[in-house]
Amino acid sequence: MYRPRTVTFSALVVALSVATVAKAASVFPDVPQGHLFQESVEELVRAQVVNGNPDGTFRPDDNVNRAAMLKMLYRAKGKIPDPLSVRCFPDVVIGSWYEPFVCDAAARKYVNGYADGTFRPSDPVNRVEALKMIMTVFGIPLEVMTDDNREIVNFADVSLSAWYTQYLLTAYNTQILPVPGQTGAYFFPDKPLSRGESAAYIYNALHADLNAARTQAQKSSVSSQESTSYSSQTAQQTSSEESSSDDGTVTGVMEESLPFDRSGKFAAKQPVSYKFNVSTAKAVDIEASLQSGQPGQITCRLYLLDESGFSDEYFLGYQEGEKCYIRATLNPGMYQLQLQPSQKDTTFTVNAEEGVGDGNDGFRNARSIAANAERQDVLGASDIEDWYTFSLTSQQRMTVEVANPTELRCIVYAMNDVDLASFSGPQCNQSFLFPPGTYYIAIGRKAPLSALQTYTIKLDK
Repeated sequence: MYRPRTVTFSALVVALSVATVAKAASVFPDVPQGHLFQESVEELVRAQVVNGNPDGTFRPDDNVNRAAMLKMLYRAKGKIPDPLSVRCFPDVVIGSWYEPFVCDAAARKYVNGYADGTFRPSDPVNRVEALKMIMTVFGIPLEVMTDDNREIVNFADVSLSAWYTQYLLTAYNTQILPVPGQTGAYFFPDKPLSRGESAAYIYNALHADLNAARTQAQKSSVSSQESTSYSSQTAQQTSSEESSSDDGTVTGVMEESLPFDRSGKFAAKQPVSYKFNVSTAKAVDIEASLQSGQPGQITCRLYLLDESGFSDEYFLGYQEGEKCYIRATLNPGMYQLQLQPSQKDTTFTVNAEEGVGDGNDGFRNARSIAANAERQDVLGASDIEDWYTFSLTSQQRMTVEVANPTELRCIVYAMNDVDLASFSGPQCNQSFLFPPGTYYIAIGRKAPLSALQTYTIKLDK
């Protein structure tokens, strides 16, 4: 299982020392020399925490949404979300660029949903929500409100009994606040955070984190022990996590070689994963099933793992009854198959073997599609998905139109050459301003495997 990693003390020093380099002309035309947020924006750009827009601007006055704020904080802290953290809120789009960040943050109790069970990833994050995210993701201990320090948060629009008062107090005591433009008798806690303000918040939080690390290092004077501790932690994280009990309960990640046929029992609703290597491109057939008489359903996902543990290429399984299927042609690499039940302590079987593709079963053999070129096709019996790809050299507004959206599953994958740092991910049948880069489209079935499903697809500019 891949876990988020935390940037080391020395890495923070390197990241924050970038600002000492002599500055040339401003990086963005809309964040010129002397701008309120120039220093924080440009330092975070150099540290690859934030990015500009495809048109070369930064747009410091634009709002930041809740999902984008989480992604920036993960980048700032050097954390990588577990790619298997999925399906956490009903309004978090499956396969979206932000799903791993939101779901990993939810799993680690960095964030909570609203009372109605949603997360609202595209909503603007307000000032106090952003502060809470910073404190939780960075692991900054909260200050205790006392008679001596309560004057620090004595704003006309801030109640001392509000849920966020401790976060506000801590932000001032650690010098995350104030930032330029946020002074006066009012704090405006519900005001949406701008991109420029978010850069200043994160910039200050990184320095607060660095100062805390320095203070701790000075107190302990055991930097060698820190190194040993870090090495020990890394060793624990990279050690084998697989286990199987006498009653067949399976947890963690199992190392396998194709083909394999396994069975087991889920521990409550915990996922089980199987890791295997594909040395040459090949088609695979995977079928996971709950054993006869078991309640609920089983989900399956297949990830191509890169060195960071995050995956741009992954396949969502097709569910039918108590079974889940993946049929895909894979590029060479290390893959991880994740299985997860909807009911606890159920038993399952999984079979993975080489298959026979139809020439359009994944990223490797996706068909090129041009703008305004409509294509008609059919998902044949037992065919799970058809794949398409297109690339852009400049930002363009388009819609990926797919007929019969209620009868078909459609997902747009943005590859790692696409900058989506401050954008919501593209969705089918919705107009979207696509940054330059490479995209893939998967058209999947919802009808039974025996059915033929016809469809049309068009990139409408």
